[in-house]
Amino acid sequence: MKYLDIDRIWSYLIMALASFFEPVGVVLLWMLIFVLADMISGMYASLKEGKHLESHKMQKTIIKVIMYSTSVILLHGLDAEIITFMECGLAKLGATIICGIELYSVLENFYRATGNKVFKILTTFTLKKIKDNTGIDIEK
Repeated sequence: MKYLDIDRIWSYLIMALASFFEPVGVVLLWMLIFVLADMISGMYASLKEGKHLESHKMQKTIIKVIMYSTSVILLHGLDAEIITFMECGLAKLGATIICGIELYSVLENFYRATGNKVFKILTTFTLKKIKDNTGIDIEK
């Protein structure tokens, strides 16, 4: 007779963590998609400008994903477990700000790569929307 089943304990712990993070799973996935789009568009723009790609710059993207994910998870924990008297949606708000800034960077990279004015207009529009809705001026 087995009294302590380590595999079962690990599976329960993993499922408990997964169920806690489930409400922000899709948000984290979209945030990852925005960061990857920024990385790929930045690489494309650098190649179009004749610059060499350097592997140590990829490290910045990995650190960015870890920091962004940690921030959104902590915001979710604050919203779900600490500020229980009202539904703030802090994780989605934080992820929205992060994705908005990443979208700005993607559009800027597209403009650098193509020189197409449409991307410059979209970049300016996105910058204005971010500033109007959040008060954050990402150019400073």
